Amino acid sequence: MNYESSIAYLEGLQQFGIQLGLKRVIRLLELMGNPHKNLKYIHVAGTNGKGSTVAFLASILKHSGYRVGVYTSPHLIRFNERITLNETASLANNQIPDKDIARLTGQISGHIESSGLQVTYFEATTVLAFAYFAEKKPDFVILEVGLGGRLDATNVIIPQVSIITNISLEHTAVLGNTIEEIATEKAGIIKQGIPVVCGVMDEKALLTIKNIAEERSAPFYVVAEEEGDKTSDTKPSDCKPIQLSLMGAHQLQNAACAVLAARILAEQGININQAEIPNALSSTHWPGRLQVIGQKPLMVVDGAHNPAGAKVLRQAIDECFTYDQLILVLGILDDKDQTAMLGELIADNQRLKLLILTKPETSRAFPPDKLLEEANKYRVPAMVCDDIPTAITQTIKAANDNDMICLAGSLYVVAEVLLWFSNSNCSITCGCCKPQLTTGKRLQGKEPQRV
Repeated sequence: MNYESSIAYLEGLQQFGIQLGLKRVIRLLELMGNPHKNLKYIHVAGTNGKGSTVAFLASILKHSGYRVGVYTSPHLIRFNERITLNETASLANNQIPDKDIARLTGQISGHIESSGLQVTYFEATTVLAFAYFAEKKPDFVILEVGLGGRLDATNVIIPQVSIITNISLEHTAVLGNTIEEIATEKAGIIKQGIPVVCGVMDEKALLTIKNIAEERSAPFYVVAEEEGDKTSDTKPSDCKPIQLSLMGAHQLQNAACAVLAARILAEQGININQAEIPNALSSTHWPGRLQVIGQKPLMVVDGAHNPAGAKVLRQAIDECFTYDQLILVLGILDDKDQTAMLGELIADNQRLKLLILTKPETSRAFPPDKLLEEANKYRVPAMVCDDIPTAITQTIKAANDNDMICLAGSLYVVAEVLLWFSNSNCSITCGCCKPQLTTGKRLQGKEPQRV
């Protein structure tokens, strides 16, 4: 099995859809020799901010001299992005090599075929990650939950610390119709006696998680609100003096979760270089989250894909950039709350020059003409483009040098935009620029690197 055939095999498992539950993944892990055992883990769940929190904490650990394996989803361009590991004394995220994906997928597929297991795509990729990390033996592995928590395929480990980032209503058909039900599913990653860091701001969700932590005798740490919370002395404002490379006020909350988790690890006897934490936070990069990919006009991509994400994106657009008018490109999936997302982004937006509604290349895309019907209620200039390349062309035609173009709505949109620019001769490229912006200040992003 080569790389291409291994990716095709894994993608073929998508026929089984999303099936929450642990029996299949536990059985497949047993057949693989239980590679998930005997490693140190940090487990991260939540609706929004999981990936950024993972990136912040991974950077802190790397700056303390550790080899850190990271497992996240989804990927933007290549499958390999999901599984990374830095080498000793290196801060670089090295993606899993093609040959290891092919080799391990061959082993996994053999066990699946011989056992008759109907394993899902995410379950197989999770086992692949465990197998790779078992071979490489990193000092720590940070696991991002795929969906929910309690029945997620990653929930087969005992971590050093669990982290639950902010929670909102999403995937209600699977996780529950209320914030309390969703919080219960997320809190399923809390283990008996294992510390948990909570960055949840909704009071009902926070109380639900706190009660579950108490039931499991898990030390409970809350990232304090600015007015003062007696549970923890770590606040988002603690990160304000640090020049975060990830923009948006919400990133202060995510960074604070990572810092608090690092402090808990230090209390466990793990050597954390406290002096390096500012450098770790200021150098963290997480693609597709308020990522500046061009200037004149300023062009930003963001993976906001639910109302909560749209709300923080709107705040960031208003507070983090200098521009004259906004051109907003949106492509939203059919299982999201499209009406609420539109409202968050375009209601009372006095600088909205043009709204372009489009769809990414996925069967899950919500029809843009139906989005237009909703957008027309706000009486904003709007149009439909049938695909991302056409939408990009229209935005560049419509934008002046001092305007801002924001392309958002899903990570599928982000991936297509980055891929389009990487394959084009356009003057705006998708280099991994790292805008050095202080959160909350109206500054322009750093000129992107050309690749």
